[in-house]
Amino acid sequence: MLFKVIRLLFWGGLLTGALSGAAVAAFYHESLGELPDVAELKDVSFEIPMKIYTSDNKLIGEYGESKRLPVALNQIPLKLRQAFLAIEDNRFYEHNGIDPIGIMRAVVVALSNAEATQGASTITQQVARNFFLTREKTLQRKIKEIFISLRIEQILTKDEIFELYLNKISLGHRAYGVAAAAQTYYGKDLDSLTLAEMATIAGLPKAPSTLNPISNPERSRERRAVVLSRMLDLGYISQGEFDLANKAPYKAEFHSAPLEANAPYVAEKARQLVLQEYGDKAYTDGLEIYTSVRSDIQEYGQYAVFKGITEYDTRHGYRGPVLNIHSLPDFVASFENIYELLRSHDRYHYIRPNLVIGVDDQHKSALLKTRDGSEVPLTWEGMKWARTFKSDRNQGDAPKLPSEILHEGDLVYTHMSEDGVLTLTQLPEVEASLIALDPYTGQVLAMVGGYDFAKSKFDRTYQAKRQTGSNFKPFLYSAAVAKGISINSVFQDQPLRTWDPGSRTWWNPHNSPNRYDGIMTLREALARSKNVVSIRLIRQVGVKNAVEHVSKFGFNIPKSQQVESMALGSVEVTPLELCTGYATFANGGFKVEPYLITKIVRDGQVIFQHKPKYADPLAPETVKNSIKLVHEDNYVQDDEHYEQVLNHMNAYVVADIMRSVVYGGAGIQGNYWGTGGRAKKVTGREDLHGKTGTTNEVHDAWFSGFNGNIVATAWMGFDTDRNLGWSRAQGPEGGAYSALPIWAEFIKKAQQGVPEAPLPMPEGLAKCTNNGVTDWCLPRSSSVSAQDAVNNSIDDPFGEGGMVQNEVDTSTVEEDDIF
Repeated sequence: MLFKVIRLLFWGGLLTGALSGAAVAAFYHESLGELPDVAELKDVSFEIPMKIYTSDNKLIGEYGESKRLPVALNQIPLKLRQAFLAIEDNRFYEHNGIDPIGIMRAVVVALSNAEATQGASTITQQVARNFFLTREKTLQRKIKEIFISLRIEQILTKDEIFELYLNKISLGHRAYGVAAAAQTYYGKDLDSLTLAEMATIAGLPKAPSTLNPISNPERSRERRAVVLSRMLDLGYISQGEFDLANKAPYKAEFHSAPLEANAPYVAEKARQLVLQEYGDKAYTDGLEIYTSVRSDIQEYGQYAVFKGITEYDTRHGYRGPVLNIHSLPDFVASFENIYELLRSHDRYHYIRPNLVIGVDDQHKSALLKTRDGSEVPLTWEGMKWARTFKSDRNQGDAPKLPSEILHEGDLVYTHMSEDGVLTLTQLPEVEASLIALDPYTGQVLAMVGGYDFAKSKFDRTYQAKRQTGSNFKPFLYSAAVAKGISINSVFQDQPLRTWDPGSRTWWNPHNSPNRYDGIMTLREALARSKNVVSIRLIRQVGVKNAVEHVSKFGFNIPKSQQVESMALGSVEVTPLELCTGYATFANGGFKVEPYLITKIVRDGQVIFQHKPKYADPLAPETVKNSIKLVHEDNYVQDDEHYEQVLNHMNAYVVADIMRSVVYGGAGIQGNYWGTGGRAKKVTGREDLHGKTGTTNEVHDAWFSGFNGNIVATAWMGFDTDRNLGWSRAQGPEGGAYSALPIWAEFIKKAQQGVPEAPLPMPEGLAKCTNNGVTDWCLPRSSSVSAQDAVNNSIDDPFGEGGMVQNEVDTSTVEEDDIF
């Protein structure tokens, strides 16, 4: 009987073993079928973030769900490799991909709990799981992992497996691979890591979200000690190295990609454009995006915006500190707490947070603690500006002592002035933007959407539609020239009063300042930004004609804005649209298309290359000088040039009027200054053209201008319904005082050392004299006859039309086919 039982058990066991072996063999072959081929494993493609560069190849942005910086094994420091081997798989170079002891432990747990809740995976098994499997802890997945690991060991060398592992492993905070982790936690390249930092990174694979030195520094320190101990036991480090590393600082802070230039608004816009074209795969395909901006020109633009806003904020007074630590509940002023407080407020490009630790009225100074723990003095020169802010139109008296401004415990911002003086500043409430283009190609040269991207990601260069004020007037004057009105036609600068039957009220447009100077030419009226002359002019041109003409520049004016007040800039456009329109005056009459991305590269291959078109102001004339866009009979549009939308002479004449905005001129009643004279003073250049702009109640301040190299628009205002106000230091704000300094500062730097670039004068321009003022007159075109021009010049000399009759002096005319 016993023999029969033994025999049954023997054969039963043999059958069970055979069936189990068959099942295992079948499962093994099933797993083999799911393995990639050798070529795929040897040429693995990592998910690499999108990177964005300036035109001079400086990194300005990196975007992706995961941060990965693939590196070769020989680029990874030996000690870092040893740290991973010590804690993860010290027999890696000896086994065939499987650790039998770890497997047995996993099997025992699985048999007792029906789920594989423990395991001792080798590095090869982790590679198998990371590339081909999920992280679910089941016995079936564990067996499949083993089989795949065996296959991997057959087709890859140990070094190839280790390299894949060190580049693929998840290490927390979206960092994948050791190079990405080094950058994320320490802001370093691999070869700059200390032993303590290497041990910290090597300790992350077990639980990257809970063992990292940012989220859980104490647990990270404990894990680091385990790694260091294993390295010491295995002889990878000495006792002295262990002691030094074990005592090293253990906290870390998040580091973004090591950007080489600061252009966040440019990078964000480029990201959006690429995402529209390529979808979400753009974040993982390793695309390299090259933009049109040069890093130094972009920096000039950003600094100009910062400087202009800071000067405005300085004029309007000090609103107080960010906070005072004595008002923070349970705050202990330890070194670590102060460091963390200052670090959390250190987010901006030009300004730095400091803690006031002493105020000395006797010596008129204050003592500040910086983020790195050092102490620096703030002199009276750097804080005496700080009148108390009361409102946008009211500031307190000038302070006499530091204690009227600062108190111990204040957290304040400072910046270094151009004179090298540490200066008190504050995070502004006002905003500004600047956009600059190449007027001949449309290439974006600089793009600054606000004070700082960390303060506001809203890009005002292309997202903010604002009323333009007098910045829109040159387009109306261009319509007048297209209608045959000479720029030395004489208009009355006198008050207007018009009955509006719709609202049953009187409309009284007025100049700003509210001053009237009698008769003047159109050139002088634009240079001095006379509003009532612009109203009289649009009545001569006609609102419908003006709307049709300005559409050539790309402005699609809503029906509700097609009224006489558009002559004063009630039209709403973005700074980019306005700058593009001004480019048409600068380039001889061509409508350019702004572009930001020049090329896109993937795996070393160019997959997109922008083919720029060009505007040629010396090209043969293809457009007639008329309100409607009418091309010459022989016009043929080619693929290399932009479409001409404005007659060369019209573009040149209106641009030349805008010279008088900057440099002034001679009028009927004598010499005059233009509203943009500060541009010459700041830049020292003689080749500038531009126009100021201020909207009702000073909600918006503008300056747009150009020379033969560059066109730019600067804007300042609030994102809310708040006006720019008035200050004791300057008086009323406006285009000439708020926006022009930004524009001029940018042009000064961007054009420093660049030769004067006057606009080329088109052939055929004549001059005529009116009331003693000689100026440009366009030859007769097929759309405007000489008699039409004379008729335009004598309508309603002193009424609401307001034009005074021209007296054409034919002795000064260079061609007799003038109007």
